[in-house]
Amino acid sequence: MTIQANSGALAFQHIRELIREGFVLNAVEEHLQPSSLDLSISGEIYRMRGSFLPRQGENARELLKSGMLFPVSLAQPLELNGIYWIRLNESLDLPDFVHARTNNKSSSGRINLQTRLIVSGAPSFDRVPRRYKGELWLEVIPKSFPVKLGYGERLNQIRFFTCDRTYTEADYRQADMEHGLLRSLEGAKLPLPEMITRNGIPMSIDLTSSEIVGYKCSPTTTKVLDYSARDHKALDFFEPIHRPQNGQFIMKKGEFYIFVTKEYLRVPNNAAAEMLAYDETKGEFRSHYAGFFDPGWGGAQNNTAGTPGVLEIFTHDHDFILRDGQPICQMIFEHLSAPAEIAYGDASLSSNYYNQSGPRLSKHFKMG
Repeated sequence: MTIQANSGALAFQHIRELIREGFVLNAVEEHLQPSSLDLSISGEIYRMRGSFLPRQGENARELLKSGMLFPVSLAQPLELNGIYWIRLNESLDLPDFVHARTNNKSSSGRINLQTRLIVSGAPSFDRVPRRYKGELWLEVIPKSFPVKLGYGERLNQIRFFTCDRTYTEADYRQADMEHGLLRSLEGAKLPLPEMITRNGIPMSIDLTSSEIVGYKCSPTTTKVLDYSARDHKALDFFEPIHRPQNGQFIMKKGEFYIFVTKEYLRVPNNAAAEMLAYDETKGEFRSHYAGFFDPGWGGAQNNTAGTPGVLEIFTHDHDFILRDGQPICQMIFEHLSAPAEIAYGDASLSSNYYNQSGPRLSKHFKMG
């Protein structure tokens, strides 16, 4: 194996090596992304009586026996706010120096379909410990409307690590000198903030750059989204948010919103970036479900002008007033084990959001 024990987040070619050497089982190499692997759902699915996590050392299937209500067929849509466990087709037999994390893919995050990974013996979501051997389960909860899934759909992605190599302040400054990490709508290089830490680069919300600055979705049971379709009408599920005259917008508790960052981001080919899901200093809301940015995002290698980050915001405790340009999220960069052989936007990948600008709904919708 060519993977070094302290190399950081694994790049495309090193994840491929894990698959070929049997550390990731039943994986399809065509599901590889520049620094992640898409995971696919099987037909084994159960309606649960609540959200469960295994205790230390507890097998997930033992927990399933006490936590499930009944088996479910994929022919049935998943109910709004129903809690489901779905076995993934892939399983793991990790080496002793590799651990993993997972998160929603953009297409599931943008329809407020919450997914969280569960593995035996690990009392936390979305985390796979070193040397883990066994099945992978996905907790799936439609939070805005019922969703019909099909066998093999890819709702989340897994990333592999040998150690934590998040950027230091010096790393951010060096990468910014070489690539210009933040750009304006017009493509001009934006300066990094004076204070940069391991908590990453703050980015702000855009409420002025286009006529439609976002989308809102209120929970409903009257429409079912077929995950395999690409021709849903956006207005059946989402309400457009027009540019507010005073530069302010009130997010209502319990509603789901799609917004976009004012800054355009560029991620070098030897790094990946992740948006913090929660940052209590920014407000009591979740800023994303799928805030992972592959190497090559925004065209840092070919000198294009960057791509904004889409925000998938769900408010929790109370209404929250957004103002144009206010900080909304933190973007954390990390070193890869090597420059990725394939970057985001490559013709061999299904990079659905490579050229997005402004607020962009998921690939399931036809616009207009």
